[in-house]
Amino acid sequence: MSRLTLAAAAAALIACAAPAVAQDVAPAAPAVAAAPAMSPEETAFEAKGQAFDAESRQMGVELQAVMEDASLDAATKKTRTDAIITRYEPRFEAFAGELESFLRAMAAVPERAAQKDQILAAAEAAPAQLRAVPAQIRASIDQALAAPAAPAAPN
Repeated sequence: MSRLTLAAAAAALIACAAPAVAQDVAPAAPAVAAAPAMSPEETAFEAKGQAFDAESRQMGVELQAVMEDASLDAATKKTRTDAIITRYEPRFEAFAGELESFLRAMAAVPERAAQKDQILAAAEAAPAQLRAVPAQIRASIDQALAAPAAPAAPN
């Protein structure tokens, strides 16, 4: 289960990696024991997670380019970042739905009966967190645009 929860958390964190909400992430602790082989379902979902990660990173690159463009005023930056987020928002919704379905399917696996409650809790929380990311990014961008500009460095 920890691998499933970690994958969901990682996807949510990576999705939040827009310039206004970027954070340093501590390195992962080394694994104590080798993880068991992944099921075909886990392998397929991992591929979906990697694709979502790539899309999220691309969104972050696009947002950062707009936010760092000194030739744009705040209103233009807001309009352009909103358009970028709107374009990627369906991907967040789709991946959140896939994550929920995957976790519910994993909760139904007899070998995971001991973790069923934990998996079902993740199936509720993680998709909701992913669905909230676009709004969180918008709020962070609004806050960054409302902040006073830093004074120019003396030459």
